[in-house]
Amino acid sequence: MPPLPPAAAVVDQPSLLEQAQQLMEISPRLAFEKVSLLRDPVLRERLRRDAFLAMTRSRPKEAAALLSQVIDARWLPAVNFAQALDVAWFTVRDQPELSKRFLMATAGRHPALALREVRQYIELPYGPAIRDAARSAATPQPDLLLLQIRQNPSFAQSLSSKEILRLAAAATTEDERDTALTLLRNFDWTVAADPSDTRGALALLAESGAPLKVPLAAVRLALREIETAEDPLAEAVKAAAIIAVAPPEADEALPDSTIGRLLHAQRNPSARNTTLPLADLFPNGLCLQRYIFHNDDDGVESFESFLRSYADDPNWTIEKTESLVHLTGRGAGQRRIEIYANTPVDLQLPVHYTSAAAVGARQGTVTATMPARPTVLVHRGHDHHFDVTRKFLKPEARLVFLGSCHGMTNVEDVVTRCRRAQMIATRGVGTTSVNDAFLRALNRQLLAGGDSIDWDRFWASLGPALGANEHFLSYVPPHRNAAARFLSAWYREVLSAP
Repeated sequence: MPPLPPAAAVVDQPSLLEQAQQLMEISPRLAFEKVSLLRDPVLRERLRRDAFLAMTRSRPKEAAALLSQVIDARWLPAVNFAQALDVAWFTVRDQPELSKRFLMATAGRHPALALREVRQYIELPYGPAIRDAARSAATPQPDLLLLQIRQNPSFAQSLSSKEILRLAAAATTEDERDTALTLLRNFDWTVAADPSDTRGALALLAESGAPLKVPLAAVRLALREIETAEDPLAEAVKAAAIIAVAPPEADEALPDSTIGRLLHAQRNPSARNTTLPLADLFPNGLCLQRYIFHNDDDGVESFESFLRSYADDPNWTIEKTESLVHLTGRGAGQRRIEIYANTPVDLQLPVHYTSAAAVGARQGTVTATMPARPTVLVHRGHDHHFDVTRKFLKPEARLVFLGSCHGMTNVEDVVTRCRRAQMIATRGVGTTSVNDAFLRALNRQLLAGGDSIDWDRFWASLGPALGANEHFLSYVPPHRNAAARFLSAWYREVLSAP
């Protein structure tokens, strides 16, 4: 008889998480089953959600087979309505009530899409009920309202306070965030509001790093109902950003739980890791770095600027192929840095349309060429390309640099996949002029010797080169990244990882 699988309490939790993350792309059904062995309920439910959402996108029949297990999940409405329809067709005959509950929940979350797809379900016995649920939930989409306000600021005068909070909490792009921040400048924070929307709006304000100038009652409201939210960990990340710039008295509203305790602990200066141990970056004396450029005009410009910054340095050599570049820098003792980067092409130009497949394969060539996984990962390019970079976030990384605008919005993805990595990102605009100067200075420091980088000293050393650059003020050093510090502490706690 084969041995029984180990009980959940003794399974290696960090390894289990990494296995589930790897399976998420190739077999989300197996990932869904594997995460049942995770001990922490918040982490377990979050990964069940990720696996189920992945199945709805690519394997609806497999998602349908698991629908009865997730029908009561708080996160179920997050499923895209069109994908919910694909899943429901596999249950509509044998489990009609299950299909109805599923479609009703997702129609309420995505009413515009549900009304657009009405012909696909209206003939079902409960089709009219789904349509009516979508009609009753239909509200103008936040992105469209924010666009309308940006084009005509006076339109905001017709909005209620609750609607303004909803828009601010939902803002994602740079333009949307700027518009939402304008709405919040003169906002009346004494109005009754939803904790989740208040949390999202205050987290947006907190991105500036300046102390919050809002009533204490509003901050306390934003710190409530975190663990009963649809995604407690995502809400806790927002809370961490708020706490970093809020008065200590606000902490009284935190939940009496692991999340609440760890959020409160972030105020303790001793919890901040102000240095980067270089032994972590240089196993066997070699620091492998991977730079990821993206295939548009910005990616090409950033790539060319990156190469120019090393071209005349005698301590560096540059090797080029059609697909990639390989840079080698030598420093004190036997210390060495090797940078691998794909060669981007502007696929927005018609002349390159036919090359799209070959150019897209260049990232795979870089992966195959590198002798090991990198300890430093650098994202260069617009934030909307981060979905590509996400695939290369691996546990071996010890430093992740996001050179895009609003890179801080991706803190959760980075820490979830690279739990031992420190992170550098920007609250605002990321620019080539900062990225190249910063990364060159960092590599000079890495090659100079020493046991660690002190982030405060390093940041101060950049003053002569970058102090006058307004965008540099938006770059957040690792030890001042409250959200990343909270997430790292949370993962250490729930996984019992070092």
